[in-house]
Amino acid sequence: MKLKTLLLFIGLITSLTSCMFTEEIYINNNGSGKYAFKIDMSEMMRSMGEMSPNDSLKESKVLDTIIFFKDILEENKDSIAALDKEDKEIIEDLKDLKLHMQVDEEKGKMLLDFKMDFNNISELKNMEQKIAKAQALSEKKKKKDKSMPSNSDVSYSFKGKTFSRKVTLKDVTEEQLNEIKEASAFLEGGLYKIIYHFESEIKSVSFKGAKLSNDKKTMTIEVPMDSIIKNQKLLDFEVKLK
Repeated sequence: MKLKTLLLFIGLITSLTSCMFTEEIYINNNGSGKYAFKIDMSEMMRSMGEMSPNDSLKESKVLDTIIFFKDILEENKDSIAALDKEDKEIIEDLKDLKLHMQVDEEKGKMLLDFKMDFNNISELKNMEQKIAKAQALSEKKKKKDKSMPSNSDVSYSFKGKTFSRKVTLKDVTEEQLNEIKEASAFLEGGLYKIIYHFESEIKSVSFKGAKLSNDKKTMTIEVPMDSIIKNQKLLDFEVKLK
C-alpha cells in the first residue's frame, strides 16, 4: 500500500462521525507498556448499508489485515528523506505503529485498531494529532488539514505512583474556534472511551465518574465526543496508585 493512500485513509477515518473511539493503555510500573487507539465504525457502516439500495450481484467485502507502518516508511524512504525536518519527524513518529483492520460489509462490521509498544509513556504525546498531521502532509496542506480540529495538546507522565493525562490548551484563531464548534455538532452521538490498566492497585482517580475493575487495577471512563470538543480539558486527570 502506498504511503499517500494509507494516510488519506487515516485522514478519512479520523473525521468520521457516529463512531466509538477507545484509547486503551497498559502501563507497567517501569513506565513502559502498550498503546491502542481503536475506532469502531460498525454503526455508521450499518447505517450506510440501510441507506444504499441492495445489490444482490455485489460481492460483500471482507477484510482482516495488519499494516505495519515501518514497512510503509521503508517503501517510501526516498520521498520521506526529501521532507523538511518537522514534517519528517511527524512521519517517523509513526514508525512503530501497526494498524489492524477488520471489515465485513454483510455483518456491518468495521473496526480499526492502531497499536504501539512504548518504553516511556511520554512517547505517546499527541499520537492522534500526529496521525492527522501525516494525512495533511500527503495532501501538501500543512497548515490546514481536514481532520478533527483541536485546540489542545495531550501528554502523559508516570512518576512514582502518580500517572497523569495532561491536556494543555493552545492559542487558536477565530476560524479554528469556529471549526471546533462545527465539529462538536458533527460528532454528536459519538463516544470516547478510556481504559487504562496498571500493575498496581488504583488508590484514587481525579476524574469524577471513573469506574474501577474488581481488582482495582483497571479504570474506565466514557464521555460523549461532542463534550470533549466543547471542553478540551475534560479528560485532564490524575491517577494515584497504592
